[in-house]
Amino acid sequence: MTLSLRASFLALPLLALCAGPAPAQTAANLTAEQAQALRTACSADVKKLCGDVQPGGGRVVQCMQSKKEQTTPPCQAALGALGKK
Repeated sequence: MTLSLRASFLALPLLALCAGPAPAQTAANLTAEQAQALRTACSADVKKLCGDVQPGGGRVVQCMQSKKEQTTPPCQAALGALGKK
C-alpha cells in the first residue's frame, strides 16, 4: 500500500468525526450559572438517560443534548439556554 493511500485511509475516520454537527455549547464553556441550572433541572434526566456516560470532557452535556427531546420540560429549557450565551 502506498503512503498516500495509507494516509487516505487514516484520514477518513478523522473526517467522519469532524463532519458531524458541533454541539452549541460544551461543558468546558459553561458558565457557573449554566452549570448550576443544568444540575438543578436535569439531575434526574441525567441519571435516567445518560447514567452510563463517563463524566468529563463534555460527554454528559453532549449526551443530554442528543436526547433533549426525551428530557423533562425544565431540563429542555436549561439545555436550550446553552445556545443563547
